[in-house]
Amino acid sequence: MKHRQTSSIGEFIVVDEHQQGYSRTEVDAYFAGLADDFELLRKGIPDSRVQSSADIRRQSFEAEQGGYSPSDVDHALDRVEDRFAEFERRLFIEKHGRIAWEHAVEETAELVMGRLNRAEGHRFRRPSHKLTKGYFVKDVDALCNRLRDHFRSAEELSPAIIRNAVFSSATGDMCYEETQVDAFLDRCISLMLDLR
Repeated sequence: MKHRQTSSIGEFIVVDEHQQGYSRTEVDAYFAGLADDFELLRKGIPDSRVQSSADIRRQSFEAEQGGYSPSDVDHALDRVEDRFAEFERRLFIEKHGRIAWEHAVEETAELVMGRLNRAEGHRFRRPSHKLTKGYFVKDVDALCNRLRDHFRSAEELSPAIIRNAVFSSATGDMCYEETQVDAFLDRCISLMLDLR
């Protein structure tokens, strides 16, 4: 039975003791650190140890029985990532100016669209070994087509479409290399946040 547990940094749903969740100790420690980092960002204090929105997006936790609900924690991470991205944009503009910001976003958009405009089945590398598992080409291309249409139009699209994407597993010519796809989608999320 799921219930909410209040910690020093907020509330998360705790899964049943027989289910796998995220390590409560790790999650509590990470979010406590994020609260400190956010204060430094908010005050405009530069610190190379402060987590970035991209760091938050890549964060993972160990599993444990009766841990925090992964979906609940993931949603909280998404919200925090969005707030960090907003502050990062503001600090960049304050330091380098709006024109520099717009130029940087334009460069990222050109790189993203260059990949999205490639033909289906040719957007990413195949794994170097035929038996290595990767993401099913048709699933990835379907998401890429939707992203391409989004960036070409004024269509409202949330980063959640990428964050929640699930691709079937495949091997050989039927798949794309996972690490390259993940790195590209990470860049797409950054661009979506930058364009808000």
